[in-house]
Amino acid sequence: MEFLLVLFIFPIIVLVASIIGFFLVGRRWFVMPLFTFVVFTILTFTVFNESFFIWVIVYIILSVIVSLLMKFIKK
Repeated sequence: MEFLLVLFIFPIIVLVASIIGFFLVGRRWFVMPLFTFVVFTILTFTVFNESFFIWVIVYIILSVIVSLLMKFIKK
């Protein structure tokens, strides 16, 4: 079950949250990657172990890409 969370569910959540968060916050593209970092870092030390931090970095990169893509599409 953890495998499905890490590989499918969390990336979909990050994509949707980054898109929705970008429209809610406006032109500040860096807010959702920062929020992603905070939430998944807390999850790393409360639910998962320290090796999950590699996935946190992947999710942050995904959030940055989606936020910047939304910024350029909105222009």
